[in-house]
Amino acid sequence: MGMNRYVATLLSALLVLCAASAGTKPNIVVMLSDDLSWTLPGFNGGKIVPSPNLDRLAEEGMLLTQFYVQSVCSPTRASFLTGRYPFRTGVEERPHSNDIAGMLTDERTLADALTEAGYFTAIFGKWHLGNWQKKHLPMQRGFQYQYGHYSALIDFFSHEREGVMDWHRNEEPLQQEGYSTYLIADEVDHLLAQQDKSKPFFFYVPFNAVHGPFQAPEEVVSKYRHIDSAFLPEQFAQFECLDIAVGRVMASLEKHGFAENTLVVFFNDNGAGTRIGNGSYKGGKGNYYEGALRVPCIFRWPKHIAPNRRVDVPTHAIDLYPTLINAAGASLKQELPIDGLDLWQTITKGEGLDREEIVHCLDMAAQGKRKAYKGTLRHGDFKLVGDELYNIKQDPYESKNVANDHPEKVSAMKARLKALLLERRPAESHDPIPNYPPVIFGEVENRELMKKEARRN
Repeated sequence: MGMNRYVATLLSALLVLCAASAGTKPNIVVMLSDDLSWTLPGFNGGKIVPSPNLDRLAEEGMLLTQFYVQSVCSPTRASFLTGRYPFRTGVEERPHSNDIAGMLTDERTLADALTEAGYFTAIFGKWHLGNWQKKHLPMQRGFQYQYGHYSALIDFFSHEREGVMDWHRNEEPLQQEGYSTYLIADEVDHLLAQQDKSKPFFFYVPFNAVHGPFQAPEEVVSKYRHIDSAFLPEQFAQFECLDIAVGRVMASLEKHGFAENTLVVFFNDNGAGTRIGNGSYKGGKGNYYEGALRVPCIFRWPKHIAPNRRVDVPTHAIDLYPTLINAAGASLKQELPIDGLDLWQTITKGEGLDREEIVHCLDMAAQGKRKAYKGTLRHGDFKLVGDELYNIKQDPYESKNVANDHPEKVSAMKARLKALLLERRPAESHDPIPNYPPVIFGEVENRELMKKEARRN
């Protein structure tokens, strides 16, 4: 760790300790969208779908304009919750529906750290870091309260995936009618109403919007049926519903008296697919161009973060882990090293970071139907994607491959990726769930449901 990085981390920790001793330890709410296109939010220039709540969040807070995630959802979620790159956590690819694998169980999560610091921790929405074995589920990974689904691609109304039930409260099966985006916001309100104001809380709210299947209430979809676009009307409607849900969460914080002392973070897990695109940014979900990796990220905390600001510093989802732990006055002491950097001085003062690189992807060979990934690394202003090289500062839209102009840089970055391969930790085996499909995701829940069904018969 360089001296500048050490001093910045120490200063941030001291500032937070002073704040905590003065009784201002923040509540923390992190909202996550799923597959959101860069072009849709009004704060990014979107004009088709109204997004007053997200726009207000951006106006009242600070927007990071070079915030990076992973190319698909589960690796981003693991990065956020551990502060470590996916090649260390066993989550370089997504657990699929018929899959017993999950995030490596020795990883310490943000929920673990905040629970240790006296926070009440809850998750509302999509988990997607293991959907079968109990050891992988949220309440074994530091969360004291759980609501939502373990897997991905659930039907927004039936809450099933491929006919398998996937809706749970506190890791128990939950039969509930309603549109999942709205239900998630309603559950946040329900729990806030019961929250002890003397105890800080961490609410992680990963919506499944605007991921497929593309569904929304017909009264919202009908507004967009006349528009000729690469987007489906249902996708526009999903985004409007997401914005409504974000507004409901913010209104709940206000209604229950938590708005002023709650640090709110909103970000997206990866860019939209290439069919609808991400504006001028090249590529989309599943590849390693900017359209897949660069996403909106907003921080809002009244009286602590100046409003209506944009900061253009390269940052990554791994940075949220040390930033939020320090903001909470929690401990960063742990056995596994942290890749992320504390962003507090960047967020509050627009300062740069003592960082040379961002690791997007190591080389991954194809396995079965799973595709191969090209090693992708950003070093300073340059980004290597396989054999291609781009100067992101000069060419953020990756229109010109400059690999032939900088062969020495290409060689050095490839050598760095090769060295990082030696640090990779093996993932769990992606073995199928026995006797698939189950009645419900979650091995224990499924077993208990089957016992009840057997007794009835």
